[in-house]
Amino acid sequence: MIVNSNETNITASKELHNLLKQSVFLDIETTGLSRQFSDIISITILLNEDNVYKIYQIFCQYSVDEPQALKLLKDLIKNKNFIITYNGNSFDIPFLSFKAQKHGVDLKLEDMLKIDLYNYIRQVKNKVDIPDLKLKTAEEYFKINRTDTLSGEDVTVLYEAYRLEPRNEFSFLIMQHNYEDVLNLPILMNNILSLYDDVFYFNNLIVRVNNSNFCIKKNSLISKFNIISDLKADYIHPSINFNLNVNISSQTMDLDIPVGFFKDVSISEFYFVDNNEYNLKSYTAIEGIKRNLMPIKLNGKMYYDNILGLTKSILYSIFQ
Repeated sequence: MIVNSNETNITASKELHNLLKQSVFLDIETTGLSRQFSDIISITILLNEDNVYKIYQIFCQYSVDEPQALKLLKDLIKNKNFIITYNGNSFDIPFLSFKAQKHGVDLKLEDMLKIDLYNYIRQVKNKVDIPDLKLKTAEEYFKINRTDTLSGEDVTVLYEAYRLEPRNEFSFLIMQHNYEDVLNLPILMNNILSLYDDVFYFNNLIVRVNNSNFCIKKNSLISKFNIISDLKADYIHPSINFNLNVNISSQTMDLDIPVGFFKDVSISEFYFVDNNEYNLKSYTAIEGIKRNLMPIKLNGKMYYDNILGLTKSILYSIFQ
């Protein structure tokens, strides 16, 4: 087994760094897709240790190295809450969990909160013009530099060659490929988050917001968000002005805000909230309508700036 480590830098907002310090980025290379019949080639992770970001690479020279590699992985990530991957929920994590169970290693990946960037970009696919959602395609779209040119098939062929003749250049090329997969994940995460209409950062909570999250039903502004949170339990906050429900296992948040309704001969529909109850300092008002009546929807037009400001103000009052 070969183990390498290097320090690296990550460019991110202060709020995102707070999340990344609790996280591990992970990617693996394998001899095939079958958990039962394929072997681990390499495991690469990026994490924060003592306020320094490091990349660890574990290369299995032979299949007998798998138990030791998994034990080392367990030790490296034991204090992390989040695991960040690209399509890892479907492949990397189930693959590692199967191998850990096979070799009697209590890896406990099931206890970690999963952030799969593949699922994130799927939620905003309408905002990107790309033919598919493969990792390299996404990197090319966001102009993320990659010097490695190997494909997954190339890695498998090189590994077969390495097993026959363990040359350093073979293992180097494989590990370089896996290294760049992980090195680029934080950059990719930043770019994907920028595609959302807004992202709210609070203590122990990140809320990803698209305008499509909002709709009006039965005189309520209904919204459902995907979140990133390590709160220890589900959270429910009922009140006169809103109802909030946070589900940790599904990493979702539901927020319902009662809205007033008015119509007359010139206004087909006017949904609003009374700002005297929320005290927002800045919002878009409508000339000829009482200043305290904050527009949510008027004659088919949604006032998303007001909706986002109102939502952020409510969440700030609870989580900041």
